Amino acid sequence: MLSDAPCGQPEASDEDRPGRSDVGPSTRRPSNRGYRRLHWASFVVVAAMLCYGFVVARFVDTPRGVGFRMVILIILAFNVLWWTVADRRFARYVRSGRWSRRLRWGVLAFTLLLNVPVIQMFLAARMPGYLHTAPTWYAAAFTLWHLGLVTTMPVVAIVRLAGLAGLYALRMVRHRRRGGPRPAFVGDCDHGRRAVLRTAFATVPMTLLVGGAAAGRSQEARLAVKHHVLPAPWLPDRLSGLTITHISDLHVGRLFRPWMLRQVVDKANSLDSDIVVVTGDIVDHSIDMLPPALHALSQLTHRHGLFCCIGNHDQIDSRAEFIRLVRRRFPLLINEHRVLDIGGERVSIGGLDYSSRMRLAGRRGGHWENVAATVRGHQTDRDGPMIVMSHHPHAFDALPAVAMPLLLAGHTHGGQLMFTEPGRRPDIGIGRLLFKYTRGVYRRGGNTLFVNSGVGNWFPFRIYAPAEIVQIRLLV
Repeated sequence: MLSDAPCGQPEASDEDRPGRSDVGPSTRRPSNRGYRRLHWASFVVVAAMLCYGFVVARFVDTPRGVGFRMVILIILAFNVLWWTVADRRFARYVRSGRWSRRLRWGVLAFTLLLNVPVIQMFLAARMPGYLHTAPTWYAAAFTLWHLGLVTTMPVVAIVRLAGLAGLYALRMVRHRRRGGPRPAFVGDCDHGRRAVLRTAFATVPMTLLVGGAAAGRSQEARLAVKHHVLPAPWLPDRLSGLTITHISDLHVGRLFRPWMLRQVVDKANSLDSDIVVVTGDIVDHSIDMLPPALHALSQLTHRHGLFCCIGNHDQIDSRAEFIRLVRRRFPLLINEHRVLDIGGERVSIGGLDYSSRMRLAGRRGGHWENVAATVRGHQTDRDGPMIVMSHHPHAFDALPAVAMPLLLAGHTHGGQLMFTEPGRRPDIGIGRLLFKYTRGVYRRGGNTLFVNSGVGNWFPFRIYAPAEIVQIRLLV
């Protein structure tokens, strides 16, 4: 199927012999001009959206729906860019006209299949509901593909442009040394093995996608139960042995379906803890998934209360509606605290609003402001020490030396893609590039942080970052 003929001299095949309607790779449509126009249109869309998001949006208040659609336009542009490159390579480097057509139609069908939800997201400014009921392999493929495009396409483009520029500069140097006609920049024709490499740009991503979706399917609904004993000299003596079931990042939706909540409830109830805390991201994207999630949480058993804080994914669809629905069922603590009386001793439970910044940014407070609001009115000698919930673990750096000795957080999914097992040092992986505190226990002075690896996923699979429910036992 791939050509070994010299440039400009197509190899005759059964499909390309005289009398056949097939044409050679160099004359197949669309033309190079057509590909270039689609490329430049995609680049213009991405550049315009980024310019608006990083420059104009600083001075103009952008409604949520507009901002969401801008992100979707960027994703669509990357898909168009990838399709044009893949289509061009199958048109130019597959010698057999019959196979060229089949592969090009296959790439087009593949691209459309993965972009139907994206088009609907652009039109409705929200995640389509069928992604929460379609087979999980499709949701996994959809997620993997678009995350891969957004993260790798800019890098590939920069590397390719740098490589072409370097190649052209090298040819120019050789030309000046040897003399002769000026060399062409880059030709369309290539030979045998190079042709295989050229088409690999299209075939390898699709192959990797299948493997990634299969890996996610094999890990579906896996959940470990872990136990941690934390020293708590700040706790009243009579409360030594207090147990907390810590659940985080359910992400009920595309990849973690409502039926999977049954084992979460069963395993959490088997721990028989005094307190249950849920540190955010109950739903993945859609508020439609909140009723089954709340129904499952209502079945969790405890002796002294169940408390929640808000995560970033909980706010994607509607922050106001999420808060309203959860507070009808459970204490959702947002920059506030509750005082518990346990056998005559007092301990407080606090919850921070979600933030990814340390300081005030726009209308939303940072970790410092959230901590200050949560601790306001609290007196340790009267209300006892405060156990704090925060979705983002970086709030740990804003905790005061007293009053808030323990922070329970999630958000990181244990790093999601790690290269070392939990508990190994150094802790190496993708999560370490994104978060200062990735998983497990951290201590600073008199404060302790525990970061839960979470239950569900927004990314289809985990490596050395198993999903978990944790029971924490506090000992004086």
